[in-house]
Amino acid sequence: MKKIGLTILFALILSACANQSINKKPTAAQRARDVAQIKTQLAIEYMKTKNYRQAVEAIDEALKNNSSSFDAWLIRAQIWQYLKEPAKAEESFQRALSIAPNSAEVNNNYGWFLCDALKKPNASIAYFDKALTDPTYPTPETAQFNKGICSSRMGQYQLANSYFERALAANPNFIAAKKEMARNDLQSGSISEANYLFKQYQSQINKLSADDLLLGWRIERSLGNTQAAYEYEAQLRNNFPYSAELEQVSTGKF
Repeated sequence: MKKIGLTILFALILSACANQSINKKPTAAQRARDVAQIKTQLAIEYMKTKNYRQAVEAIDEALKNNSSSFDAWLIRAQIWQYLKEPAKAEESFQRALSIAPNSAEVNNNYGWFLCDALKKPNASIAYFDKALTDPTYPTPETAQFNKGICSSRMGQYQLANSYFERALAANPNFIAAKKEMARNDLQSGSISEANYLFKQYQSQINKLSADDLLLGWRIERSLGNTQAAYEYEAQLRNNFPYSAELEQVSTGKF
């Protein structure tokens, strides 16, 4: 989910170096832009390997070379969001929005920041809608998906499912939407439907994450299926013994 934002961001970055005519020497400004693109890509690679210190250094170097790169500001926002530094993330998002106010990617990711990090789901919807006004946005299912999650968090369960359905209509292979539909149905009290959708989701993935196992445990527990719930709990204990999800199972605080 949460989770989705970075994956989509990796597709944003342009090739490391701009094309140059064979007989034309690049200007100092062009060289600075090229360096910024290279450093931004490096920051992404460092993020993938969880080397956050190097990621911060690389993205700051990128912005020293080109402070007008909304891609770099967006990556910087994602880094600080992941590191739970909301003030720095907010600053970076605002800089990205000031440079590219109509960018679908910037609006979608800022919307998710408002909803997930700042716990302001109601404020997030306008940014997802702005992202969806861009007819060239290559992944509209992401904004619909995020709208669904944030609507569910506001208790708007029926509306949330309509957004998840739109995400699947835009991309039938976007199976994360089925998982979130299951979570949404569980929250709304439609337990049997939640179980049906979660089983569909589970059949399409190779390995269950800690969050998947927690959701499966909650559904089976709500259905009164003690043995099935125990099996999910056992997988959590074996595969994710120090996870927040196992702590939630142990304490009953979701």
